[in-house]
Amino acid sequence: MTAEFPPAEACRIVERISKILIARSETIAVSEAACGGLLSSYLVSVPGASQWFHGGTMVYSLKSRLKLSGWNEQDIHDYTGPSVDVALRLARNLKFELGATYTLSETGYASRSPNLKPPNEEQSVGVVCYGVSGPTEDISATHNTDSEDRCYNMQQFAIHGLMFLLQQLEKSLEEETLESEPNPKRLKPNTK
Repeated sequence: MTAEFPPAEACRIVERISKILIARSETIAVSEAACGGLLSSYLVSVPGASQWFHGGTMVYSLKSRLKLSGWNEQDIHDYTGPSVDVALRLARNLKFELGATYTLSETGYASRSPNLKPPNEEQSVGVVCYGVSGPTEDISATHNTDSEDRCYNMQQFAIHGLMFLLQQLEKSLEEETLESEPNPKRLKPNTK
C-alpha cells in the first residue's frame, strides 16, 4: 500500500489558499526548517501553483541560515532554538528577498537531536513556531503535536502551517469585506 501524497487534508487547505490568492492576484513564499520541504511540496501539488507560489527556502541547518536568510555569525552564536521571533524573522526576510505578498515560515523540533536540546517546555519535541508576514501585519503562532514521531511531526507541522496561513488569508478577506460594506453604526439617524 502506498502512502497518499499529499495528504487529502493538505490538498483541501491548499486548494482554498490557491483560490484566495488567485482571486486577489497575490503570492506566497515559504521558509522551511523542521518541515523539510513539505510546505513547498504541498503548495506546488495544486495545478496552477506557479501563478501564486514564488518559491521558498529550506533553512534546515544554521549554516544555511547564514547563506539564505540574512543571518550573520552573531545571530548563529546567539541562537537558542526555534521561537516565534525566529519564525517571524525568517518570514520577514524571505518577504524582502522574494517579494511575495505573504510569506509563511516555520521552525520547530520534529524529533530529538543530539546537537540541539530544547531548553524548556515551550521548545520541546513536537512544538513548531510559525510566522506569517503579510501586506499589513506580521503574526505568529505556536503548535504542539504532543508527539515525538519525526515523520508525523513534519507532516503535522506542514498541515497546521498551511491552516495558519489560510486563517490569515480568510481574516484578511473578512476585513476587506467589512471595509467595503456600509457600517450601520456610521449611518446618520433619520431626523424629522
